Amino acid sequence: MTTTADLAARLRELPDEVLERLVLARHLPTAVLGETGPQHIADFFDLAEALRTDDAVDAAIERLPRRTLLALLGTTSEASATALAPAVELGLADADGGVDAAVTARLTAHPAVAGLAGAAPDDRLPADPPGGPDHRDRPDGPDERAGSDEADEASHTDGPGRTGRDGRTDGPGRTDDAGETDVAVTPGAADDERARATGAEHAFETLTVLAELLRIVDAGGVRELAKGGIGAPLARQLAERTGADADVVPDRLRLLDRTGLAGPEDGTWVLSEAGHAWTASSWPARWATIVQRWRAVLDPAVREVLDLAGDDLHDLVSLGRWAYPAGSRWLDAALLDTAGTAGVLGLAVDGRRTGAGRALLADDTDEAVRAAEADLPHTVDGVYLQHDLTVIAPGPLSPSDDDELRQVADIEAPGLAARYRVSEDSLRRALRAGRTRDELVALFTRLGTTDVPQPLSYLIDQVATRDGSVVVDRGEGGVGSVVHGTPDQLDLIGVDAELRQLAWERPELTRLATRYPPHVVVTALEEQRYPAVLAGGARPDTRSGPPGRRRTAARSPEQAAHALVERLRLTTERGDAEPEQEWMARQIDMAIRGRTPIRVTVRMPDGSEKPFSIVPTSVAAGRVRGKDTAVDVERTLPLSLVVTVESDA
Repeated sequence: MTTTADLAARLRELPDEVLERLVLARHLPTAVLGETGPQHIADFFDLAEALRTDDAVDAAIERLPRRTLLALLGTTSEASATALAPAVELGLADADGGVDAAVTARLTAHPAVAGLAGAAPDDRLPADPPGGPDHRDRPDGPDERAGSDEADEASHTDGPGRTGRDGRTDGPGRTDDAGETDVAVTPGAADDERARATGAEHAFETLTVLAELLRIVDAGGVRELAKGGIGAPLARQLAERTGADADVVPDRLRLLDRTGLAGPEDGTWVLSEAGHAWTASSWPARWATIVQRWRAVLDPAVREVLDLAGDDLHDLVSLGRWAYPAGSRWLDAALLDTAGTAGVLGLAVDGRRTGAGRALLADDTDEAVRAAEADLPHTVDGVYLQHDLTVIAPGPLSPSDDDELRQVADIEAPGLAARYRVSEDSLRRALRAGRTRDELVALFTRLGTTDVPQPLSYLIDQVATRDGSVVVDRGEGGVGSVVHGTPDQLDLIGVDAELRQLAWERPELTRLATRYPPHVVVTALEEQRYPAVLAGGARPDTRSGPPGRRRTAARSPEQAAHALVERLRLTTERGDAEPEQEWMARQIDMAIRGRTPIRVTVRMPDGSEKPFSIVPTSVAAGRVRGKDTAVDVERTLPLSLVVTVESDA
């Protein structure tokens, strides 16, 4: 049985990378991983104690699959290294199969695990026990499975009514009171085609919302509250701009965060490099990428249950409780969330995985893109240019065409048949971004299915002629502003009642002057619809916003684990500089607190070494006192002569 001292010694010998993975996998509380505080870890003994607490062991047991729990319980004649590997990685057992005493105690106390004592030792999913799929989590020993070889061959089932031995999926079985099982019929080709069409529709709707959110994030339009998350007003605003319900906007943002396409940084959401690449990719590539990134961040237990479920996602919770008997506290919610996200991403319809869903969840990226191309609506090459200055896309545009159109028009209704609107402001924005009048006409001519309507052509000419004709620059000596323009334009500006507060002076026919700074003047002119622009030297210093409280970025779990390991190594180096005395003293101290026997090797006066098995009772004045278990006498041994200390439990 492994004790705290044994675990501390084993942890000490682990490579840094392995130790960091173990700390991460155990999900220790933040207070324990901190550098200060009453619960912080100072050395390997503290870490071993933290890993052996009831809460820490229970949390680790919840992450163990069925085969590992059976191996820890000793229900098999020999515990295979493969079955015990997850427990070894979590520090619950050693490489030789020795199980920590604290783990054994918690396994016995856990009601879901204790019931596995008579369970079948193999890794195969049993057939549905009596009572149907709702009772899959009850003990299923060898006598509780199918009673005859004929029945077993007839079922050919490796899961609760799911995947047969030949790899085909026939849907969940249902057992009635008479013991007769009705096997659901596999949907036909027509049903599968309808499911794929429905899944593709759901996927395209989600992809559209995600793309719109990424554009808003890139423009700095998503800010978090101080307590985290977004507020209800922002959620409603984002819903209006993306065409989604306000209730689903936070979920879509969480999906972007989980997949690494965007995330909060100092209170403002920003796009990652992967997010920029995603917005520039085609619709099929977008679908394949978001699914693969989502699957990659799923918990390994969730992925395992998904693989066991095959195409039927109806009873993921029941299947999860069979595969991970102790994990219902966290796994139930994770599986329900996974099933919901699979539906949102168009991978499953009515609880069944579609053909495209199977391809997208596989590891073959090229096949996933091909499946997405086959199911998603094909992009269109042209749009309808309306006389009311709206632009209607009869289908999805390619990302490049959509991006170009957004530079000259504002999106009003994103979706499968998107609607854009051309306005004076949108054309002015394009011109100030460097486009010419001829380039605007060429773009509408290329994208339009008909000639450019006369109202649109007239608006382009009007804006191109007027835009930038009024220039605002700094005044003499850098004080105030001067406005340059034609005499007619300045006549209108000078007598405009809405601009009277600027107190104009007119030293020349083509120049107005005011004491206000250039950025104030140009804003006032733009509000009154004058084609004003700032001169290059008059632009104010770029600022992201008013100064505010900067939140200290919290350390990620990976950073906390790395810092802990570095701190432990530093402590060990200091201990090594004092000939292992500190390490052995801590081992003895742990044995005293746990009242566990230890084997102490002492260097005798003649130079030989002699072991003593004692139950230590105290350490003081450089000596350890304890009861010798071999001869039942009290011994006092000098610590300076102690060579090694080993557990004798």
